Amino acid sequence: MKRWLAKLMLLAGLAGPWCISAVAVDAITTADAIAIHETVQSQLEALSNDDADLAFQLTTSEKRMQIGSPDKFLKLIKEQYNPIYRYQRVIFSTPEVIDGDAIQMVRITDGYSKVWVAVFWMQEDENSHWKIDGCQLLETTSISI
Repeated sequence: MKRWLAKLMLLAGLAGPWCISAVAVDAITTADAIAIHETVQSQLEALSNDDADLAFQLTTSEKRMQIGSPDKFLKLIKEQYNPIYRYQRVIFSTPEVIDGDAIQMVRITDGYSKVWVAVFWMQEDENSHWKIDGCQLLETTSISI
């Protein structure tokens, strides 16, 4: 029971940002939009290549502390976010700000042609690099042809 509860808490933490120290975003510049897109694209590619180290480094330091290691991160992705791990196709929307949070929405087609929407919460770190602070994966009723 404790293990199940711990896993549930970890997933809740990954589903979205809840860290009090997060800085609200007012707007996303063109340069920010490009950097956000590149960060998410890099993580998706790293995951598809089983590059746990790179995928893990593209998350915020808070998420890295919560998860613990690149291997645990990759295992979590495989178990809970498989459409992201093994996708056929992705379509990026323009990053936007919602309630002070920068988000990147991505339409993902999985290996079974099922369509998902992944919402990535983004945070800029102390070195002005965009990092992923959480992802919510939403199942749709669409099938890609």
